[in-house]
Amino acid sequence: MLDDNVPQPWRARTTLVLTLTLVAVGLGNLQRLPYLIGEYGGGAFFLAYAASVLLLSVPILIAEVVLGSLGRGSPGLAMHWAASAANVDSRWRYLALLQALLGLILAAMATLMAAWCFRWAALIFGGDLAAASAIDVSEVYIEYLGDGPGQFLAALAMAAVTGSLSALGIRLGMGFLAWAVLPVVAITLLGVLDFILLYTDLRSVSEFLFARDLSAWRLDAVWVALSSAGLTLGAGLGVGMALGAQAPPGLPWARSILAVAVLDTAFMVTTAIIVCAVLFEVNVAPAEGLATVFIGLAYAFANLPLGETYGALFYFSMACVAASATVVLIEPLVLMIGREWGTGRLGGAILAHTLIVLIVAMCLFFDTTLLTHLATLTVDWLIPASLLATSLFVGWLMPRPVLRGELYREPLWLFWLWWGALRWLVPPVCVAWLMKGLL
Repeated sequence: MLDDNVPQPWRARTTLVLTLTLVAVGLGNLQRLPYLIGEYGGGAFFLAYAASVLLLSVPILIAEVVLGSLGRGSPGLAMHWAASAANVDSRWRYLALLQALLGLILAAMATLMAAWCFRWAALIFGGDLAAASAIDVSEVYIEYLGDGPGQFLAALAMAAVTGSLSALGIRLGMGFLAWAVLPVVAITLLGVLDFILLYTDLRSVSEFLFARDLSAWRLDAVWVALSSAGLTLGAGLGVGMALGAQAPPGLPWARSILAVAVLDTAFMVTTAIIVCAVLFEVNVAPAEGLATVFIGLAYAFANLPLGETYGALFYFSMACVAASATVVLIEPLVLMIGREWGTGRLGGAILAHTLIVLIVAMCLFFDTTLLTHLATLTVDWLIPASLLATSLFVGWLMPRPVLRGELYREPLWLFWLWWGALRWLVPPVCVAWLMKGLL
């Protein structure tokens, strides 16, 4: 039976799928994937990315959801319960703390991204960038980079909104995000895509994103695909444990996570088509980095017919996704503070989002390179370490009958496929990922 202190679970798995999709879309590397797909041969890279998602991110996220469903508490308590069931050292619960801190770092980044996207949506819709040259847009970008107080106030307002949604709880706050925000974003992106089909030439997009150019395929493309896949779906961040603990028991967990992967891929392809089509229409080549998102893309929208309207809609949807991802990413820490420190849901939300604001303030006022260092540390070391530890704990230490009991609704062949991937595929990939960080 569920602990009386745990919020009542959602009544359907659809909310779980939609909420996890919000995280996946929010971590979908808007500033990297469109460029990477074209740079590394189009279709070949996309297939490598999809395979990496299925063989790395999906097994880990299933494992985390299973742990949350088994423990029915905060991620720390869920890990403690799972360690007791496996008869191993209870200090494994510190893995949940590491994952919650990873979620905190990425939530701070998502908060800044949301603030930036809202700002650019307002600039484009207000006509401030109408018919602007690339130099004009870059000057606006550089000016905003130097406006630390302005960015901080925007991030503070964003943290107030996301903190309020987080305080509402798993059913009200995240239920609203899953059933209201995600459909609105999907409809908005489809509208922008329709605009793209009418006003741009997709032949260049097809040649760039969907080419079968094996000559562009290099060995380092494998590592790029793995790291990109490892960042999506929210695997290794404790999100699966936090949401699995509050979802209805006995769900077909594996098929639910596979549905998340499919939805995330659909969003990713749609976004990549929009970005590349808009850039090619004004003869701007896609490139990696924030400059492409906030200079190249803004310049392109500002110089297209009806670009102000559809550009504002695109940036607004990206801002909503980033803000929603913040709420979900911080959920493990909110649960841990609220349940394990005894502060309750409201106290946990306030403290967790205060930490987000402090990280943003440190990045803006004390060390402008801190965000870059945190991103590098997270991608090269902390996330692969978290994925590796999770795969070892669930794949090698948890009793197989216990795992099968949580996944009893899945076909036996799917259970064995997941368990084999978790034991034999994920650990060597994570070790190789960590070793790559040394090079």
